[in-house]
Amino acid sequence: MAGKVSKNARREGSQELISKWGGKIIMKSVFENGRMRHFAVCEKTGNQGRKPRDLM
Repeated sequence: MAGKVSKNARREGSQELISKWGGKIIMKSVFENGRMRHFAVCEKTGNQGRKPRDLM
């Protein structure tokens, strides 16, 4: 598990997280509706989750 690390710290690549499908989890940010939205993406399958834990 990742422990207590902020979404922004994960986005910078300080941790290597693996999804349950075997792909690397990366954090992405999108600016929409006047707000920054962060979400996790599995590189192998393209599945998305609000937090990396959702993909583990």
